[in-house]
Amino acid sequence: MAHEQRTTLGGRVAECRERLGWTQKTFAERAGLSITFVSEVENDRRAPGTDALRKLADALGASLDYLVNGATEIPTPRQPLVIPPDLAEAAEDGHWSVSDTTALVRMRDTAFARRSRGGEVDRAGRVLSKREWQELYDLYRRFLADDRDGPARP
Repeated sequence: MAHEQRTTLGGRVAECRERLGWTQKTFAERAGLSITFVSEVENDRRAPGTDALRKLADALGASLDYLVNGATEIPTPRQPLVIPPDLAEAAEDGHWSVSDTTALVRMRDTAFARRSRGGEVDRAGRVLSKREWQELYDLYRRFLADDRDGPARP
C-alpha cells in the first residue's frame, strides 16, 4: 500500500507519533505537554506556538520544516563550526565575543569558498595566521560601525 503524506500540521504530527508506535499519552509525556493539547493539535483544532512546536518536533525527532510545511527533502547537515587555533588565540588576546569570533569563521568560509567541478563548496577553509585574523576582525568591526552609522560621506 502506497504511503500518503498527510497534508496538515496535525496530520503530520499524528503520522510521526503513529510511526513511533506511541499513544498520545506517551507522546504528550515525552514532549512535556498535556494529552488534551496533543489531541487538539493532531485534530487541527489548535495551532501550537513556537515553544510547543519545538517540543513536538524534538520529541518526535522530526524537523520543524517537515511538521510545518511537509518538506520531505533531506537537508544538508550542518558542519560543526571549528575555531582555528590562531583565531582562538587572537580572540582571547583581543577579548572578542563568541559571536564576533564565529562571524569571522563564517566570513572566512564565505570569502574563500571555492567551487569544485561538481558545484560543491569547499568548506575546508583557508588557514589564516593570527595577524590575518586580527586584520579580518578590524575590517569586520569597521563594517559594523559603517553599517550602524550609515555610509561614509566623501
